[in-house]
Amino acid sequence: MKRSLIIGVAFVACMVVLRTGLAQAQSPSAPPTQSVAKVEVPAKDPSTGMIGPKFVDPNQLLAGECFVGPQNGDVIVRCFGFGFFFSPSEVFCQPRNSRSQLIFFPDAFSCQILGTTPQDNGSVFFRIHRLDIPGAGWGQNLLADILIVQ
Repeated sequence: MKRSLIIGVAFVACMVVLRTGLAQAQSPSAPPTQSVAKVEVPAKDPSTGMIGPKFVDPNQLLAGECFVGPQNGDVIVRCFGFGFFFSPSEVFCQPRNSRSQLIFFPDAFSCQILGTTPQDNGSVFFRIHRLDIPGAGWGQNLLADILIVQ
């Protein structure tokens, strides 16, 4: 029960950041800022407008792992077979190293969800971009973890 509550609160926090636009991208060439404003926003359920965490039924969650591999630069990936037949309400992506590569590479990546389609039992389109050296490629067997909320 406690674990479910922690996961639910973390999920709601991610949703608040994504839906309210609190997370802003910064150009790598921009000078670092000296002070960062701290903003605290209560979580709201978008369907009811009520403040508080929203319970997500575990049967509404789909997850998968997509092999991206080594690339010469930014790449757009289509990962399919998730098992949805309509447009999901939320899709999250997290790039990571392969389980067999426990080396701490200094690379930093972003993952942008471009869209979804019910084609091929549910497809997700996303872009992987290297942040630490924009436009550069990478050599590790990069994976992308995908979490879908129906």
